[in-house]
Amino acid sequence: MQLSFEKPVSSKTTSLVTLIALLVFLPLLLLATYQTVILISRAAGTPAKITVDTKVTLGPVATDFYHAFSQGGEEATDMLAPVADQVRALKPKLIRLDHIFDAYDMVGRSGSSLTFNFDKLDRSVDTIVSTGAKPLLVLSFMPPVIAAGGSRINPPNDWNEWALVVQRTIEHYSGKNGKNLSGIYYEVWNEPDLAQFGSWKYSGEKNYLTLYRYAAIGAKNAQNTNRFFLGGPSTTGLYKSWILALIQSGNRVDFLSWHSYLPDPKRFDDDQRNLISWLLPFPNYTLIPKLITEFGFTGDKHKAYGTMYAAAHTAAAVRQLIQGGPTYAFSFQPKDGPGQEDGSGWGLITHETNGKKPKPRYYVYNFLDTMAGTRLAVSGEGTWVTGFATTRDNVIRLLLVNFDRSGSHTENVPVTFTNLDPGTYTYRERFLLGRDVSFKETVTEISLSKQIFMPAQSVAILELTK
Repeated sequence: MQLSFEKPVSSKTTSLVTLIALLVFLPLLLLATYQTVILISRAAGTPAKITVDTKVTLGPVATDFYHAFSQGGEEATDMLAPVADQVRALKPKLIRLDHIFDAYDMVGRSGSSLTFNFDKLDRSVDTIVSTGAKPLLVLSFMPPVIAAGGSRINPPNDWNEWALVVQRTIEHYSGKNGKNLSGIYYEVWNEPDLAQFGSWKYSGEKNYLTLYRYAAIGAKNAQNTNRFFLGGPSTTGLYKSWILALIQSGNRVDFLSWHSYLPDPKRFDDDQRNLISWLLPFPNYTLIPKLITEFGFTGDKHKAYGTMYAAAHTAAAVRQLIQGGPTYAFSFQPKDGPGQEDGSGWGLITHETNGKKPKPRYYVYNFLDTMAGTRLAVSGEGTWVTGFATTRDNVIRLLLVNFDRSGSHTENVPVTFTNLDPGTYTYRERFLLGRDVSFKETVTEISLSKQIFMPAQSVAILELTK
């Protein structure tokens, strides 16, 4: 007979132990489940299997649109002067300059009249012109001498003075008796929807449309000028309500602008498609210039702006915008501000106190220029690896970009060029800031297949020359 010295456990005790166990382990179980879902979702995706049809053309590919850059106002000085030669090498078409009214001591007062001194701003504009670019001047922020409470983010005490400030600015830079520049874009404010820049709305008391209307009055009053463009709303993202409010306001609108800090490059294409659909009922606005006046993967300072992550994101965004995209997409920004030796600055080039060193993103623009030509049909893009192909001067080129938001995805990509003429070709693989190899390939059929290893955050151009 076996004796037991254990006391029977009551059902109440069992329930209490079970409850305690649930309280302790359930959060851990939920966390593990959540992490598993995240890992599965990250792993899920479509690998690329690229086919280039070398005989199907889709129209010209322009490369000017991404040679636009937006410099922030981190210093009240001519920020680009120390790096002008490096910026010139980027072949910029437009350079955007912000904070012109609150950082350049431009507007003063003598009694009841406003005074204007453009000397400080002129130096920055002259530097921009010296790089081969035209300036895009952001009409921001409110000059303290006319602002309510002296705050740069407030409306003016007198709206007519705001109109006069805009008028004098346009006359100075676009005026035939001034700097005599043609084709300047004037953007009304910067990120008006953002709290730090005023929390403007398109209705109510602090109304962006009122701000814009008096800027348009100033533009109308400007005398003896070359052609220029006035537009906005320069919001933190592409927002349908803001776009429609502006184009239905009855004001002069020569271009539409917004900012795109989108970690997923494919959302750039979504934005373009959405904008087209919004503007279809307004045919007068479908063909005016569309400007992404700042873009990147985040609007916050981030150390990844100094790595191949930012370069690959830029290339992937350009791929999404290469046809049917904006007139210009402005990378933010050419140069770091001061005190960013930790590498967190937005710049393509480090500040002069940190050596004026180009970052990987600096090199992507001229690298992509190789792809100018006539676009060819491409199929088989994947979740991470995307690309497009062109032909020019008997050279077939394929751009491949492997961009992974999580930062780790690598891929062996099958690539096939079809409908080739038989013969001997020079085949070249060129990676941004990486290997560059070439060798001969003999094509006896109508296709050539390759396997391309794409490391995480890599950009490559494949070339076939007969």
